Amino acid sequence: MSNAKVNGIDLWYSMQGEGEPILLLPGLGLDHQYYRLGEPLLRPHGSTILVDPRGIGRSSKTPSTEVRYTPELWADDFAALLRTLGKGPAHVIGSSLGGAMAMSLAERYPELVASLTVVGSFSELDRAMEINFTLRKKIIAKLGMGPEIADFMGLFTMTREFIDTEAGFKVMQGNQANIRANSPELYTAFIDAVLWWGRRLPGQEGEPLYTTRLKNIHVPTLVLAGDNDYFIPASFSKIIARHIPGARYGEVAGGGHIPFIEKPQDTARQFLDFLKTVTA
Repeated sequence: MSNAKVNGIDLWYSMQGEGEPILLLPGLGLDHQYYRLGEPLLRPHGSTILVDPRGIGRSSKTPSTEVRYTPELWADDFAALLRTLGKGPAHVIGSSLGGAMAMSLAERYPELVASLTVVGSFSELDRAMEINFTLRKKIIAKLGMGPEIADFMGLFTMTREFIDTEAGFKVMQGNQANIRANSPELYTAFIDAVLWWGRRLPGQEGEPLYTTRLKNIHVPTLVLAGDNDYFIPASFSKIIARHIPGARYGEVAGGGHIPFIEKPQDTARQFLDFLKTVTA
C-alpha cells in the first residue's frame, strides 16, 4: 500500500500478486473496498492494482472549486499511475461510474490498456437515472451524507434478494459506511460527473452522447451486466457492447448493480474466461 505522486496529487494504490497487471476501478463515491470480495479471486491470475480515485478514500481530495470531476480527469490520473508504476498495458476493470472511467482510459490511452472490462456501466443516461442522481443531490443538500443517502444508495445498488440475507445486509452496510465517508461537496461533484458523462447537466442539451465515441475504443473488450440490475439495466450495457468494435457481452445471473459484490465468483469467472482469450 502506497501513495503515488501523479498530476499534482497523491493517489493511493495497493498491488498484490504477480503477472500481468489488473487495474480495478470502483463505482460512484466508493473506494478500493468495492472489490474486497472480487480482488482475492483475481490475484492468483495477475498483479491486481486497487486504487482510490482522486477525491475518495486515502487519495487527495481536490476541492471541486479547483477541478471539475469527470471520468476523463480520473482517467488521466490512472494513466499517470500506470506510467509511474511502469505497469502498462494493464487489464482494466471498471464498474458503474468506474466503467465510465475505464472507457475513458481506453479511449484516451489505448497504449496503456491491454483489455477493457466494463461492468454495469453506461455511456448515456435515461430520464429515470437522471431523476435518481438529481434526487441524491437534493437529499444531500437537505440532510448531508447521513443515513438517508446511504439507504437510498443501498436500495438502488443491491438486489432485494441480496439485502434480505444477513450476509448481504452486512455487505450493504459496509458500502453505506464507505459512502458516508464522503464529504457532501465532493459526493455532489461526483454525481455531477455522472450527469456530465450522460450529457444531462444544464447547457449540455444537444451535445453528442458518449455512446457516439465508443467506436474509438479498439482494445479487447468485455461488457458485463447483472441480469437483476434495476438501477442501470442490462440494456445500457448492451448499448456499450454494440458500439465498441468487437466487444463481447455477458450477463451475471441473479446479479444486481455490483456483480463483483453480489456474485463475485461468477463475475470473476467470466472475466478470467475473457482474459484467457486475450492472453492466449
